[in-house]
Amino acid sequence: MTDIAATAAPPTETATMPARLAKGFVNRLVIIIPYLWLLFFFLIPFIIVFKISLSQTAISMPPYTPVLDFSDGISGFLAGFRELNFDNYTWLTQDALYFNAYVTSLIIAAISTMLTLIVGYPIAYGMARAPATIRPTLLMLVILPFWTSFLIRVYAWIGILKPEGLLNQLLMSLHIISQPLVILNTYTAIFIGIVYSYLPFMVLPLYSSLEKMDYSLVEAAEDLGCPPIGAFWKITFPLSLPGV
Repeated sequence: MTDIAATAAPPTETATMPARLAKGFVNRLVIIIPYLWLLFFFLIPFIIVFKISLSQTAISMPPYTPVLDFSDGISGFLAGFRELNFDNYTWLTQDALYFNAYVTSLIIAAISTMLTLIVGYPIAYGMARAPATIRPTLLMLVILPFWTSFLIRVYAWIGILKPEGLLNQLLMSLHIISQPLVILNTYTAIFIGIVYSYLPFMVLPLYSSLEKMDYSLVEAAEDLGCPPIGAFWKITFPLSLPGV
């Protein structure tokens, strides 16, 4: 009987091999499809645009040259790549207009990131420390703006910040100001718009890190005499940095 069972086992294992191969093929297919999507709709267009940036300065002016030329075969295609250069990028560094715009963009991005962190961290911390019964509601309130078009939300801020908008009308009715504040078309309006638009992207990762944190470490530090502020900067904040 033992010999019969031993000889009967291999056919069962052999019968499962096609199923395993089919499952492996399906798994690979599921993985390949997103990569093909990124290849055709992101990587290839990016390479084409990068090639254009290395071409002549005025590619939209005659004499026109094709972006990718295969008329002379591979040799002609490679010859076109040998004519590429970095003159456009050198010209960007030499033109004060583009250089100042690039530096200004970096400064605005850095300040906006810091402001978003300053505003978003207390929100995420309050959500993580809130009772578990109301956390889903608070999380929904953070995600709720995504239900509305980004363009509509920005236009709503224009209505709030314009000279005859809600903010100026409120301040003037309270006699805090005597004339409308000029906020639109200023850096203040830019910072307000960026912080508001990207605040959920700061709050959600921070909330995820703070919620998973072991708060017994904070309690242990306080039991050992560490003040709450010191425990926050030495334990809570470093452990939440992956969410920043």
